[in-house]
Amino acid sequence: MLVVGEKINILNPLVYKALEQGDLNPLRKLAIDQKAAGAEALDVNLGPGRRYGRYLPRVIETIQEAVDIRLFFTADTIGLVEGLKLNRGRPTINAVTADPDFLSRAMSAANCFKANLVVLLVKSGCLPTTTDEICLMAEEVVEEAEKCNFPTDRLYLDPILRPRIDPMALDITCTTMDLGPIVEAIPLISRLRTEKIHTIVGLSNISLGLPRGKRSQLHCSVLKLLKTIGLSAVILNPFDQRLMKVAREEPMPNTAFMEFLAPEKLKQDIPGNSF
Repeated sequence: MLVVGEKINILNPLVYKALEQGDLNPLRKLAIDQKAAGAEALDVNLGPGRRYGRYLPRVIETIQEAVDIRLFFTADTIGLVEGLKLNRGRPTINAVTADPDFLSRAMSAANCFKANLVVLLVKSGCLPTTTDEICLMAEEVVEEAEKCNFPTDRLYLDPILRPRIDPMALDITCTTMDLGPIVEAIPLISRLRTEKIHTIVGLSNISLGLPRGKRSQLHCSVLKLLKTIGLSAVILNPFDQRLMKVAREEPMPNTAFMEFLAPEKLKQDIPGNSF
């Protein structure tokens, strides 16, 4: 399973301050520290538009001077050709939606750079919630890739882990998740074609409203489960040592996996889960 560090993100106050001041040394340190913590790739998210996207060439150069590591870029960087040309190795374009017109353009752009592509299984007005809906959208994306002559071995599909927040809660201290459809869909997606289709998720999506300790516990429990069902890649906080230990360990054997799926175990290990 590929481990992608999430910390070079405009929502990180260190990154925001560095870009505002034009001093990219904190980004250099974040790249070095994330790799040292065990990240095998780094997600670079400078936010939408060109306000900070104009820094992309300098950011790429800064990171690549510091470490030799794979880089993920957000879909907004597709138009920033000068930046992508500087990337060494094969880039990955992240967070492209499954909207047909946008997806077709993204695949064409990714082909120009021989890039991998991460497609979110969501499109305008449609967020799949059942296993069948998730797999149907995954099939549509794979069919579009074949029409665009985009190699499916460079395709990563993200079924999107998301919290379900109680709208009646005045003080949000917990989130719930519908993990069942995603747990069922991930192994099905990987078998859509003879060549395995890669799957990826971002763990931080599910921890809104949780304090730091519970956030780590939740991430560890969910990652342990998703590893067992064959998740290909994960975007996470590599500075969470407990989480990185889970990322490195061998997946659970089938018997332990079935025990983990027991309702009482899920209640204990995954706070607020709705399976």
